[in-house]
Amino acid sequence: MENTDYIIKGKVRDILIECRKEKGLTQEQVGKIVDKKKTTVASWEQGLSSPDIETLYRLSKYYGKTIAQMYGEE
Repeated sequence: MENTDYIIKGKVRDILIECRKEKGLTQEQVGKIVDKKKTTVASWEQGLSSPDIETLYRLSKYYGKTIAQMYGEE
């Protein structure tokens, strides 16, 4: 299970970074969109943690992606 968690966090991290950069946003701006601190967004992008499902849903809607896409599924 730990290995699977590590893989999922890595995929989510990569997608979050890609989406943020595509929109030309800073980590602070993303934080404001989902009511989180910049340090929280940075933690997601470092793969140290992942957004909860509600936050991931909000981000997916903002970025125009499905939840599956946010998890790296096509």
